[in-house]
Amino acid sequence: MHLTVVTGMSGAGKTQALRMFEDFGYFCIDNMPPALLPKLMEMYMSAGGGANVVLVIDARVGEMITELLEQIKYIRSQGHRCEILFLDANDETLVNRYKETRRSHPLSRTGR
Repeated sequence: MHLTVVTGMSGAGKTQALRMFEDFGYFCIDNMPPALLPKLMEMYMSAGGGANVVLVIDARVGEMITELLEQIKYIRSQGHRCEILFLDANDETLVNRYKETRRSHPLSRTGR
């Protein structure tokens, strides 16, 4: 099985990337807590998995983001291929995207 974790700056295009992967037939999940990775892999493999899985994991999971690298190491230790796709954009682009959508930035709730 091949797992791709899409992460990066809020507003850098993670949702668009997820939609693109989905259009190519990947199994996609947005905003999944990293601690659920081993269970997802177990469930997917027991169901005859073998396709590609893409997850978006970012700041929306809060402090749980600190578990991400540990979970990726575990997935790799089980013999699965796992890659990280980190998306970024310059500050001006990120600010403009939030102005266009009129949505609050995920970290604005914590005063950052």
